[in-house]
Amino acid sequence: MKISIVIPVFNESAGIELLLRRLQDVTVGLSEHEWEIVFVDDGSADDTASAIMQHRRLFHGEMRVVEFSRNFGHQPALLAGLQQADSDVIFCIDADLQDPPELFGAMLEKYAEGFDVVYAVRKTRVESWPKRCAYKLFYRLMRWMTDVPVAVDAGDFGLVTRRVAQIMTGGADKDLFLRGLRGWSGFRQTGLEYERPGRAAGETKYSFSKLLKLAASGWLGFSSMPLRFATAMGILSVCLCAGYGTYVLAQKLWGEAPPPGWTSLTLIVLFIGGVQLLSIGILGEYIGRIYKQLQPRPLFIIKEIRQL
Repeated sequence: MKISIVIPVFNESAGIELLLRRLQDVTVGLSEHEWEIVFVDDGSADDTASAIMQHRRLFHGEMRVVEFSRNFGHQPALLAGLQQADSDVIFCIDADLQDPPELFGAMLEKYAEGFDVVYAVRKTRVESWPKRCAYKLFYRLMRWMTDVPVAVDAGDFGLVTRRVAQIMTGGADKDLFLRGLRGWSGFRQTGLEYERPGRAAGETKYSFSKLLKLAASGWLGFSSMPLRFATAMGILSVCLCAGYGTYVLAQKLWGEAPPPGWTSLTLIVLFIGGVQLLSIGILGEYIGRIYKQLQPRPLFIIKEIRQL
């Protein structure tokens, strides 16, 4: 069986040698299969591509390097790798070795049992507690907000069969959330728990703003609940205003003067204005995604494909 390993890389030159050594060790133990690596260089500013070529000899299977014309992002790079991989089974893994390739064997055992998707579930992760809390909140909100069975605490690391990869790459989504498409595709899916270590080298390329953008792609791309939330907030503001109006009217009828001062009026105006701005912001996010979806620009531009 031919197996592809798709690896998006962005400024990862420091860890390429160790990555290839560990991949070689894993694939030697699974030598009954034919292996290839598809690196996607997402516009690296360092010598990542040179490091791949320099350490090419460490991996004994086939290898390709897909170079982007500039940095387009992790999800487009992963999509390009899935498009380039032409194998029965495809592994998606990052270059930082936080996703251990030693799980490949266990994933292939699940594939042999008839699963089309085997995703890795992060049992623990070596990161700051605010980041861990944010990840937990995101996945649980995603599960609550959408009907898509997105695996909780599971990233892009995992195994997909060729037919699942074709579904993931066959759409035209401009705001990509590939793990959502993976869950949406259906078929038989299962997870494997693992302890997620720290990075082997370098620094994370996912800043807080990029993580927030990825979260928004998941929430807004697979759910209309934010729109319903805006409607609910509008109904709540109307009910609160009606309740307060009834209270003031009752005081008038009973001969009592309304409470003096501008505090209550200011709070009402600020609440209604806040709800309106929130609703406009949510609508703007969806309209912005519609606008981007209608643009005929490609998600990425491939500068060169090197067969090493």
